[in-house]
Amino acid sequence: MVDEKVVVGVRVRLNAYRIIDDVVERAVQLGYNRAYKHTDDPREDIFIQEIHRAVMNELCEVLKFDDEG
Repeated sequence: MVDEKVVVGVRVRLNAYRIIDDVVERAVQLGYNRAYKHTDDPREDIFIQEIHRAVMNELCEVLKFDDEG
């Protein structure tokens, strides 16, 4: 059996806005749900904290940030 490699010149462009928008939308929902995890009436600062944390965590899954130092 001969192993042959076929190379096809295809360019793929990603819609970065759509990808990030989807990630942020999922993360906001996740953060919102987490804010209600231990209470039926979370404070505003808990909402903000949980949504922020979820958005940053989800973005770090799809984006790689260069070290600044």
